[in-house]
Amino acid sequence: MYSFLYFNGLNSGKVKMKNLILLTNFFPYGNGEPYLETEVKYYEQYFDRIYICSLQLRKKDLQSQRVLPSDKFKVLPVAKASNYVYLFNSFRALGDTNLYKELWKLRREKRMSFQRVVRLFVYLSRSYYEAGKIKKWFKRKVTFDNLDCGVLYSYRFEYQPYVGLLLKQVFPDLKIVARGHRFDLYEERRQEHYIPLREYLLANLDKTIMIAQDGVDYLVGKYPIYREKIVLSRLGTTDHGLAIVPQSMDELRLISCSTVSPIKRIHLIVEALAQIKNIRVRWDHYGDGLLLLDIKSFAVKLLPENIHWHFHGYVDNQTLMSIYQKKPYHLFLNVSSSEGVPVSIMEAMSFGIPCIATDVGGTKEVVENYKNGILLSSDFKPCDLARWIMVFKKMDETEYQRYRDNARLSWEECYNADKNYCGFLKYLDDI
Repeated sequence: MYSFLYFNGLNSGKVKMKNLILLTNFFPYGNGEPYLETEVKYYEQYFDRIYICSLQLRKKDLQSQRVLPSDKFKVLPVAKASNYVYLFNSFRALGDTNLYKELWKLRREKRMSFQRVVRLFVYLSRSYYEAGKIKKWFKRKVTFDNLDCGVLYSYRFEYQPYVGLLLKQVFPDLKIVARGHRFDLYEERRQEHYIPLREYLLANLDKTIMIAQDGVDYLVGKYPIYREKIVLSRLGTTDHGLAIVPQSMDELRLISCSTVSPIKRIHLIVEALAQIKNIRVRWDHYGDGLLLLDIKSFAVKLLPENIHWHFHGYVDNQTLMSIYQKKPYHLFLNVSSSEGVPVSIMEAMSFGIPCIATDVGGTKEVVENYKNGILLSSDFKPCDLARWIMVFKKMDETEYQRYRDNARLSWEECYNADKNYCGFLKYLDDI
């Protein structure tokens, strides 16, 4: 039986803990990890002090910092080091017995390769470098009593929890938990098909928290001995109320929101819309990425005049929520080849907007076929997406409203931030 974290935030009680040490990859710098913008708003209800250690930062990331809820938050930016520094720290890793145990494990499982050995050394060198920076910062900057009274929470399930376990050597009473998403969870989706020290982390972390049942099933399937340590705690989004319902289907209004990267497959939306003739369609995409200019050029070449499209680039979450409130949309589109659980779909459904999405990762836990949206196979053809868009175009008002009502209801039941994050933080207190 897997553990499932779900509490009603209004009734869970708010027991204060002293400290939270949060390890992030970027947040609150730059635009990365936008989901944390909602989650951190709940921390000070449960913790007296919150220390955010932002790892892997580049110079461009440091140019902007998002506003934090209060002065209870202290931020330590840890800049990405040079290759020489990481090389030096890899020598420090030579004294770590886990290095040799992992090498032996790779050999025993006949998975040894040069690329995987390099990945293991990078993993350990980063961990030692960043743990050292954090230790020095606490010793120099923080006046504290019993800093080890609390929780270290790694927002990623890759090398970052190992940083936490190195810190535990200084603060032995810290509870260590890590959250797994997608890229940091599914080894098969990595170039080397390998993420180091999985089993060691599971054995030594207090809990490993998945954002989707798919992630729980995946991890328990590979490491069943640790099933009691692997729990489900869903992400959540803030309630901004229902969106304006479009008055008619005369112009079908579509919205998508994601980075413009290979994994998001925005080109398939373009190809699908190119097959829709003789009806007016408006498509807005929010988000930027390395492929943005290529996708724009592709859309110019392929899309006919009846398709009015606009790539808006990056917008902050507050602006995006305002757009949902003020502009009527019929459908949200997500055609990723891989997902953890897409927060963008949760956000759209909180406004009552149904979704057409690919059945990958934990998406099927948000989108229920023929209830609040449509699930496409992961290898769908553009004609499949075009066909379902036309189904919604021809849908009568009552049936379409049923999809909108169910979208909102699904969000209320499973992805309400108040319920999910209060439950999660209360759970940390009970570990």
